[in-house]
Amino acid sequence: MTSAEPAVARRVFLSYAYDDHALAQRIRDALARSGVLTTNQIWEVSSGEDLTARLLETIRASDVVVVLLSPAAAASPWVSTEIELTLSRDLDRRGAELIPVLAAPTDLPPALRDRAVVDLTEDVNAGVRQLVEQIQATSQADFSAMSPREFEDLVADLLRAMGFRLDEVRHGLDPGVDLRATYQRADPFGSPETEVWLVETKLYSHKRVSVEAIRQLAGFLSMVPSGTRGLLVTNAQLTSVAREYVAELERRAHVRLRVLDGVELKRLLRQFPAVAARHFGAETGPDGDS
Repeated sequence: MTSAEPAVARRVFLSYAYDDHALAQRIRDALARSGVLTTNQIWEVSSGEDLTARLLETIRASDVVVVLLSPAAAASPWVSTEIELTLSRDLDRRGAELIPVLAAPTDLPPALRDRAVVDLTEDVNAGVRQLVEQIQATSQADFSAMSPREFEDLVADLLRAMGFRLDEVRHGLDPGVDLRATYQRADPFGSPETEVWLVETKLYSHKRVSVEAIRQLAGFLSMVPSGTRGLLVTNAQLTSVAREYVAELERRAHVRLRVLDGVELKRLLRQFPAVAARHFGAETGPDGDS
């Protein structure tokens, strides 16, 4: 699907240590050429308390926070503060994206070790190009222009890019199940094992996901063979009640249900910009998926 509307401008906050300012400027210039403006943490203020308040205000107004990681950044208390503010519950659930960028070999902060990292240490040009593509990918993602079937096709395409194999499922065959997917991984002894996932897609217009949608899929999972996993993919965010219900399900061994909400969905699209290009009309470089 190609959107006729222009991409929504992305507000990018660039976090870095002073020693990395030359690389930061290079990234800023590359983003500017693609139509993305950046801001950073340098202000003249009267006190540290004022600076912290300004940081929070500016990060809260940003869609993306790019953090340059290096030995200098690891030693910078302000870079650590910016990471902490971005990962706070309020900003994380609002959908602010944090993109770690490895500017020089260094250990990743514990809070960022489960996130996809853009690596500039081997090829700076390719890394900067990848970063720009990832930011553009989510700026193009306009779920409001999609039909439920188009959203399902997007989810199927994304799962394939992640390594899932999708089986054909006739619509209406199973209540609440849109796709059947399998994923092969190695067990602790190195032998291949195949996971079966039943996938439901939910496209909402300015709504949050209710607990009822999750309860329906969980109920269906309780009737299928043991070991089958469930995946609910939506463009919306979970209500607090729905989030608590998912946490309760995770404590039940017989129901294995994963919910991928709109915040996480956009983060995945950032990792696979070619998928976003196919469904939202974004342009990608010659490298395609990251």
